[in-house]
Amino acid sequence: MLDYSPTLTEHFLNPRNRGALDDANALGEAGSVRTGDAFRLMLRIERGSIVAARFQTTGGGPEVAAGSALTECLIGKSLAEARTITADHVETVLGGLPDEDRSAARVAAGALDAALRDHAQPPAFRAAQGARTAGPLAIQPLRPSVPRTHGAVPAPADETATVARVIDEMRPRFLADGGDVELVDIVGPRVRVALKGACAGCQIAGLTLGGLQQRIADALGRAVLVVPAASPAGAAR
Repeated sequence: MLDYSPTLTEHFLNPRNRGALDDANALGEAGSVRTGDAFRLMLRIERGSIVAARFQTTGGGPEVAAGSALTECLIGKSLAEARTITADHVETVLGGLPDEDRSAARVAAGALDAALRDHAQPPAFRAAQGARTAGPLAIQPLRPSVPRTHGAVPAPADETATVARVIDEMRPRFLADGGDVELVDIVGPRVRVALKGACAGCQIAGLTLGGLQQRIADALGRAVLVVPAASPAGAAR
C-alpha cells in the first residue's frame, strides 16, 4: 500500500528489537504521545560499544520500521560510529520515506541523540538517577500543529469536514494501489474508517492507517486513533 519500500514494509511486519531493555544504561525519548509518535530508545553500552538496543513507540508503521532499522544499525557500533547516524541515514536504510512520514526518521534519530547525551552525563549524576528502567512513554507538552484560539473547541461538524478533507487529499494514493478509505465516524479520539478494495484486509493496512493517522492528528491539532470499522459479515469487498 502507498509508496513504502519493501525494506520498510518488512521492518514493520517483522520489527527487530521492539520492547523494553531491562539492563539499559542509556535512555532517550523523542516525539509525544499527544501527537502519536512518542519514541523511546534504550541502549546497553559496554566499553564504548553498544551491545544491545531496543525501542518502544506509540507511532504507526513508519515509526515502528524506523525503530527496527535504527536498533539493527546500532548494535555492535562504537559510540563514535553511533553519533554519525542521522535521520537521513535511517531513511536511507528504510529505502526512503514519503514526505508525510519523514518525521518517523527524525523522531528515531532524536531519541538516539538523547540516549547518547544521557550516557555522557557524569557518573555521579547518572548513579543518582538510578536504573534506566523507565515507565510508560512520557506525554510531552507539545503545542498542536494547528493553532487554536484559547479555550475554543472545534465543532464536531468542523472536525468531520477536516478529516474528510485529509482523506480526500490522500485518496489518489489509495486509488493508485487499488483501494480506498472512507470516513465512518469520529467519537472522541477514535476515528473509524472503512477500508475498501485492496485496502480491506490488506496485510499492511497498518501502514496505511499509520500515515493517515499522523495526517489527521496534524490537521486537528490533537491525538487521534484511526481504526478500521468492522465489516458486516459476508459483505463484499
